[in-house]
Amino acid sequence: MNKCILTIMLTLFWGVGINCQEWEFFMDTHIDSPYARRFTDAIELQDGSIVVNSPFNLPIDGHASVPHPGLVKISADGIELVRNNYFRPAYCSISYNQILENEDGELFTLMTYSPDHEKMSDNYFQNFDNPPTNAILGLYKLDDELNIVESYEHHIPIDTTERLNNPQYTMPNESSGRLYLFTSFIDNSGDIVGSFFKCPTFHSPNQAEIDSMFFFKMNFEGEILQMKGIECLGGHGDYWRHRGHSMVETDLHYILYQVLEHNDYNFSFIPSGEAWYFDKDMNFVDKKAINQPGYTMPTTSSLDYVSAVRSKHNTVYLTAVTRSVENPSGENYFDTRLYEIDDNLDNSTELLPIVNYIERGTPDKDEFQPFNNGIILRDDNTLIHVQNWNADVYYKNTDSWVVIEHLDENFETISEMYYTRGEDGNYIEVNSIVPTKNEDLLLVGNANSLNGDKSWNFVTKFPASAFGIDNIEEAHANNLHLAVAYPNPGGEVMNIRTGLKNAVLSVYDLQGRKIHEQEITDDVTSVDASKWQSGTYIWKLGIRNEELGMKEVESGKWVK
Repeated sequence: MNKCILTIMLTLFWGVGINCQEWEFFMDTHIDSPYARRFTDAIELQDGSIVVNSPFNLPIDGHASVPHPGLVKISADGIELVRNNYFRPAYCSISYNQILENEDGELFTLMTYSPDHEKMSDNYFQNFDNPPTNAILGLYKLDDELNIVESYEHHIPIDTTERLNNPQYTMPNESSGRLYLFTSFIDNSGDIVGSFFKCPTFHSPNQAEIDSMFFFKMNFEGEILQMKGIECLGGHGDYWRHRGHSMVETDLHYILYQVLEHNDYNFSFIPSGEAWYFDKDMNFVDKKAINQPGYTMPTTSSLDYVSAVRSKHNTVYLTAVTRSVENPSGENYFDTRLYEIDDNLDNSTELLPIVNYIERGTPDKDEFQPFNNGIILRDDNTLIHVQNWNADVYYKNTDSWVVIEHLDENFETISEMYYTRGEDGNYIEVNSIVPTKNEDLLLVGNANSLNGDKSWNFVTKFPASAFGIDNIEEAHANNLHLAVAYPNPGGEVMNIRTGLKNAVLSVYDLQGRKIHEQEITDDVTSVDASKWQSGTYIWKLGIRNEELGMKEVESGKWVK
């Protein structure tokens, strides 16, 4: 389903703006039933069209199904052009394929295929006469219809770990290894730089055993120019396997930012994350540690959901998820963080200096950023930082939203917007954010209704001008909001989160009677709802103006 809404010029009491809703593209999760599809990442091509990474799998009761690669192509105005799946008998992909466009405008996808060892999977190799023993690292050139027109494949042996002492598992290669495509990008010379690792099968109890990490440089003719490997003791492949934006390039090095390695650290302390340095021939040079400031008590927590982008002054902006600062002992509560890190290898200490950082989270929630990309650097040196805020992420039975922050180079908030689908009772999460060539923003993700009757993927395009608080009508036209109430449904407390200052909150029952009013001065304001009766309430947020009096700028429903 595609939606395009054009609105007229409106004058607000604080300024003038032109409202132009871009578009929202939706695809049912089960549009290719019985396969389930998920949008994970995207790129904008030179012709303005968008190719979406959309792996799919076959849901099997009682078993975690394995993904297979797929792509969807959308026009510049948000209309589906074509979709294609790249199912391969006897193989599974596990990791997500990655999309690349070279300087000539030719489209490629980089994929890994592993022999499928899951007995309950839809293409388990016992159904084939000659089961594969090698995994495949492949670069595939695509035409305008997303058909593979050229293939460049490299067959890579996969080590096996037999569990013959367990009578439940008697098939050969039951715990054979898998190949995970980790990250890739096009470097300044026009070559593909990427990483993959080998580890035991995803559902094996030996998942956290020996991982071998490989770094490679490949040209667009599929020739591997360099490939080097590193043995990692006890690496956590599950934390890494879906990352796509965690490696950057400097004049001298490629740098991989990763979660806690869980091996012989060679540090005087246990770090939270690490930066691995490689020269331009993919030789490992050194590693530095990243530690986490801000805790009031000692804590150890890895940096997860890592994505990185190079700044314009030779530092790196790093987004990650880590244990809640206010509740570091809580196992299920995590905050999002944005760092600026001085990653000059000549720094004398083993710990990378943190130039600046901000944290976003509350002690009773689990906040996380898009797993593929959560940070964009704009031409004016400002940043777009996106986070998923979900009051109950594990059970998905409360409403949720996406926070879109526009920050200056000092991490000061210029504006903060909240995106939902505008419908009651949705769980929504963004998996990646993508800048367009004219600095508009694409959100790529998935959502479902809380009652379970709908599940869909989406790509939403926002004009860059929609994120200014001086044009609220345009923000609303794009399903962006300046405040949210949570948890929803809630209980004894209603929280209002907003970037607005000196606003006034008013709460009404369905009969229109005002039951509460107070000033809003903090990012999050908690309202005591213990004496309110169960039911639906309307909340409104207003700003005082000398000429027009109180101007309503946001409203919504909240259910106790």
